[in-house]
Amino acid sequence: MKINKLFFILFLFVINNSKAQPNWPAIKSNATFIVPDTTYNAPFLQPINVPGWEDGLFMTRDAKHLYSTYLPLDAFSWITDLVLNPICFNFQPYYRPPLLDIDTVTNIFGCPNYMHSDIIMSNRADTSLPFNAWISSNLQTEFSFDGGAHGVLLNADTFDVFVYTKDGPGTQNTDIMFMKNVPVNPNTINAVPILTTTAQEDNPHIERLNDTTLLLLFDRDRYIYYTLSFDNGTNWQAPILISNVINDQAPYDVQPHLWNDGTNWWIYFCANDNNNKRCIYKSKQIIANDWNSWGPKELVIEPDMINGNYGTIFGVGEPTLSAWGDISFVVVYGNNTLPDSLDVFDCDPWFLPKKSSPVTNIMKQADDAGFKLFPNPAREEIAIYFNGANSSHEVNILNQLGEVCKHFITNQNSISVNLSDLPKGLYIVQYNQQYFAKLVKQ
Repeated sequence: MKINKLFFILFLFVINNSKAQPNWPAIKSNATFIVPDTTYNAPFLQPINVPGWEDGLFMTRDAKHLYSTYLPLDAFSWITDLVLNPICFNFQPYYRPPLLDIDTVTNIFGCPNYMHSDIIMSNRADTSLPFNAWISSNLQTEFSFDGGAHGVLLNADTFDVFVYTKDGPGTQNTDIMFMKNVPVNPNTINAVPILTTTAQEDNPHIERLNDTTLLLLFDRDRYIYYTLSFDNGTNWQAPILISNVINDQAPYDVQPHLWNDGTNWWIYFCANDNNNKRCIYKSKQIIANDWNSWGPKELVIEPDMINGNYGTIFGVGEPTLSAWGDISFVVVYGNNTLPDSLDVFDCDPWFLPKKSSPVTNIMKQADDAGFKLFPNPAREEIAIYFNGANSSHEVNILNQLGEVCKHFITNQNSISVNLSDLPKGLYIVQYNQQYFAKLVKQ
């Protein structure tokens, strides 16, 4: 058994022993990034982040559906015990809820409990709203490690083609599963494996090029390959290793994602920067329809620091783009300087909005959105000042699961909100169903 949807290499991290806990609200709210690509605004943390491990993101082109490979635990720290006992090890010390309906009981080994990854999803009716809380998907199965969801929409409710990855029960390989004409929350009934080998095929990205031709990019043992099907997915050519620019750091160039700007194809992927941190790069196709023809790679976003020295950003990756170029991606951060081996790392979904995109930058700074929060971070109470022309002000305070903790409507210019009944952590303040800002409760 292997864990296949962890996009970092284990050697990047130091695993410590004993007990302590990182200051997660401070780490998440103080994370900063460098964005050399000037076509983007500042990134922000998706309000749906949870303590569990959200990895392998896929956002549909209409930016209304988001999928994740999910494990409800610290998925790096558990490797210490997993190596010592790869079958029936105890994952409970590393457990980070919510479970999201993952079956931790059923397994072929007779273990009292068993941890694996499943595919979860989040939806929103309109791109001016945040994604709703994570829910389990119909793709979830018992025992096997599933992930890598990706598809091409046929319409708002249906995928033309859809792929995901699956570990064979008790095997070392990971296979790509393929489906056609399935709903946006598909089940696995009609899924068939393609490119079945003893290798680990991971991070698939599928595109339709014309009525009969499909293109599939994927990782194989952490090298990026591509293959074509000229009969709508029944048969596939022998995969070809990309050798032009991509894979110059292999086996560390991974997680390919294609995007068309209306004129050219681009490939977005994850690779190391000069500081050996995982970053997101892009490269433009040089020769049309030649999938091994890519120009110089351009840095899109890289980790910076966590203000206040609360921890470290270890890397970013798993890029997935809307039709307009907005990027949903993941960040791995934490604090490995504490005497802790049980709760060290976390992986969360972030969003990098394209400046020219019609997708609303829902995480505008509060000052720009018509209201102000003071103080922030806050302890027992926070004041909210409204500087817009609206006569009525509606405010929701949401937790990290997207649940409404407090709701009120006022026609006053300011209001004080008692926070003493809320647990410490990161919250989202929603104003008039349109604007959002981060709030840290200490």
